[in-house]
Amino acid sequence: MQKFILFCYALLLSFVVFPVNAEINEQREIEFIETPNQLFKRISARIQFPLSFNNRTEFEAVAESLKYRPDELQADLEILARLFLETALKADDKINKARLLTQQLESLAETPMQEAIILLLEGRIRALEDQQYKQSIILFKEALNKINNLKDNQSLNLQFILHQNLSSLHTLVKQDTQALYHYKRYREIAYRLRNDYFIALSETAIGIYYTRRNQLAKALQHHSEAYRISNRLNYPVIQAQTQFQLSRAYRDLGQWDEALKNANEAAISYQKLGRDASQSKAMTVIAMIYANQEQWNKAIDYYLNAQQLDEKNNRIISQGLNFHNIGEAYLHLNNYPSAMSYLQMANDIFKEKGIEHYLVYNELLFAQAMSEQSLWKETITHGIAALTIADSKQLADAQKEALEYLAKAYREENNYPAALEMMDRLVLMKQDTEEEPVEETLTSNLTEEKLKFEINIYQHKLSGYIESSKDQQMAIIILLAAIFILSFAWLYSLKRLNSFKQQKALLEKQVLQEPQTQLKGYHGLLKCMSDDNSPKTIALVNVKLLADLDLEFGLTEFKNITENLINQFEARLSCKVYLIKPGEFAFCFSDALAPEQTLTQISEALSFQALTINTNVPNYSELNKQKLECVLGHINLPLLANPDLRLTNELLFETVQYALAAAKSINVDHTYVSIRTLNFAPAAIFYKPLYLNLTHALQRGIIRAESNRSISEFKWPKN
Repeated sequence: MQKFILFCYALLLSFVVFPVNAEINEQREIEFIETPNQLFKRISARIQFPLSFNNRTEFEAVAESLKYRPDELQADLEILARLFLETALKADDKINKARLLTQQLESLAETPMQEAIILLLEGRIRALEDQQYKQSIILFKEALNKINNLKDNQSLNLQFILHQNLSSLHTLVKQDTQALYHYKRYREIAYRLRNDYFIALSETAIGIYYTRRNQLAKALQHHSEAYRISNRLNYPVIQAQTQFQLSRAYRDLGQWDEALKNANEAAISYQKLGRDASQSKAMTVIAMIYANQEQWNKAIDYYLNAQQLDEKNNRIISQGLNFHNIGEAYLHLNNYPSAMSYLQMANDIFKEKGIEHYLVYNELLFAQAMSEQSLWKETITHGIAALTIADSKQLADAQKEALEYLAKAYREENNYPAALEMMDRLVLMKQDTEEEPVEETLTSNLTEEKLKFEINIYQHKLSGYIESSKDQQMAIIILLAAIFILSFAWLYSLKRLNSFKQQKALLEKQVLQEPQTQLKGYHGLLKCMSDDNSPKTIALVNVKLLADLDLEFGLTEFKNITENLINQFEARLSCKVYLIKPGEFAFCFSDALAPEQTLTQISEALSFQALTINTNVPNYSELNKQKLECVLGHINLPLLANPDLRLTNELLFETVQYALAAAKSINVDHTYVSIRTLNFAPAAIFYKPLYLNLTHALQRGIIRAESNRSISEFKWPKN
């Protein structure tokens, strides 16, 4: 029973662990393509490259010190070595670092997978450093032979990478049949792995192959599938790549506007991703689009932009291709000196690097340029150079073009035997070339694939519009909800604001009133003294018989009597009257009145013959029978002669209070005390404590007191 459980557990691990590891490997490969610089930084930081070891034992000790499992560290070193060989990686001395890692990994290689990776790295180094493409192809195929019989996902991932490299190299050396085989294997493995990212890569690659072969119907089919898949993935690099290839497809179809739009968007995407090499290719495609429309000056501008990017990244061969393209553009503009200059720079690079499959076409362009200038000896020189390479590589189209230039040049040089030989070769080539059968459905297939491709694009755009419409609808709903909430908040705030305004107005009104009766009080007096039409005379009157009116009649009746009294004062005297406390009133006159005149007017107004008292209320009749006498404190404003010296209203009121206190001190009705200052009186006498300072000022004669009684009888308050 225990053995059975262990067997089940092992079986479970085989189904769970290995798929997980496979998924990690595939995700690492996607990261390798999408974000190589971030992957490089993360691995370098953990590994602390470079490492020093010479054998397996030393390597395992290094792994333990770095808290790595040996197999995990070896896998990271393999990824790091491959990263050093990527054009998208930004690092110094990449080839030498990759060679060092390759040598170290070679000392550890034991399994076929590990040996295949060493061959892959060596092939990449040779292709990048010396352009030894044929030797690289041999190494890649040897790597494939080591792992072809392995069926696990890790080996399939490596086979996927090897077929991708082989297809690209065979295309580069014009071995189209072998390139197509590896492209198909590349695509087949992607579908076996069921990885959409790999499928999009392989569909794009095989689409590029058919584009170069001018099999546009097949190319459109694969580009359409790649574009469809990549747009459901959240990976910017693959999206930029498929859009870039889409621009090339449109270019080949002659749809210039769509081609330019997609190429420009791809170039912008590459720029944001920091992919200078890919951005250079996008610039080259834009230049070719303008060239196809014979807008040569614009084409030259974009070729030069691509050239600057390639020079910045030391991409020598790409620079040579740009020189070739710029030379061709200048040739179309009949600017032969510039054309010769750029074609010569391209020739120098292709010869130095030994890249004959590019050199042959540059020599042909050279021969064309010399022929157009009637430089026949130079035409023969470049024509022979092109024909020699074309013969060695069996490039029929290049052979025909070279023979045409040579035949014309020999004829112009009167070398008729050589011209006849070139013509005979041309005739023989045309006889040997079998006419390819015309496929009646080719045009219809191309049109059908083009329509399918465009339908896919429009469906994708429509999906985008639908998603955008949903987003817009959601945004509108959110916006309306926000508007509703804000409107509600605004209305609530407005209501609160109006309530605050009403409360403020009520409080402003109440603060001017005497607290108990809500009649005009002390703060109302201060406001009156602050108005633009400030009063000229302030009088503070105390009526002794009214001092306890609130207690004798109650607050309600006291308020009625006092309000009636104030109204009659204001109507009779044309002044403003304020209740300070029961039995005490403040009078503000707009005219400057003498104290005797002020007292007389107020005394007359106090006569009950002139005031209306409600006689139906008990004790009112008793009040009517009594004669109301008053004492009065008085000042005229301004109190100080110097207009630049200003006293606060509170100090002015206390000065009147000081005068009233003195008038009340002799306890004789119908008495007034008025305070005035002399011209030289300083403002300092009105500082606190006010009563003490005023008394001292009186004694010193700085201020004067006037009264209808003997001054010596008064008892001046001193606080």
